Amino acid sequence: NSMITGNPVTAMLSFALPMIMANLFQQLYNLADSLIVGNYVGENALAAVGASFAITMLFICFAMGFGMGCSVVISQLLGAGKINRMKTAINTALISILAMSIVLMFVGLVICRPILKLMDTPDNILSDAEVYLNIYFWGLPFLFMFNVISSIFNSLGKSTIPLAFLIFSSVLNVVLDIYLISSWNMGIKGAAYATLIAQAISALFSYIYLMMYLKKMTHKGSVSFFQFRILKNMCRVAIPSTVQQSIVSVGMLLIQ
Repeated sequence: NSMITGNPVTAMLSFALPMIMANLFQQLYNLADSLIVGNYVGENALAAVGASFAITMLFICFAMGFGMGCSVVISQLLGAGKINRMKTAINTALISILAMSIVLMFVGLVICRPILKLMDTPDNILSDAEVYLNIYFWGLPFLFMFNVISSIFNSLGKSTIPLAFLIFSSVLNVVLDIYLISSWNMGIKGAAYATLIAQAISALFSYIYLMMYLKKMTHKGSVSFFQFRILKNMCRVAIPSTVQQSIVSVGMLLIQ
């Protein structure tokens, strides 16, 4: 309501600032891994995380691009007052992103070593980089779900909710990093598992909160489990957005 009836500048700032802060906390994941790995494990492990960064960012761009497509369609339906179709769109988005993330997870596991070889990753860090990426890829469904759920909350005008979950996830990641690496001596595996666990818990909590939030929204008409027509509309926005997001990551891969 504030975005429709309130002061435009205040409304935009109150909506945009949490999204800006969320993007900053998103970068904290890799930064925390690099800082803690570099201090507790060593320079080879730090280099392995760095070598993996461009690859992980490429997959994050897929999640962000699809999230963009979902948020556009969902926000349009919300604005039109079609709550039942909006809930159908949310169901469609969650099912689609889960299926896509599982496919990309197996693709990542298969091409992990060939990509690192293609990047001419030095032999002394190749094994560590491969271990880090393999664990990271197992967590892709959680990463994708969390990013899409964040986009859904943004499309509902609730940009502070994803920020809260992202702050929780980032702090948990740092704590787990220090605990698994310094106390359990897990090395680079500890950094990867910390990211996976933090993303899994955040994805689960944000999903539960989303379902509770949607239950409060009354509507007329039935809600479908999945609708291909809505998915098609999402893809019209998501595919160009994903390509746009991925160009920088592909460039980083080529440079490396």
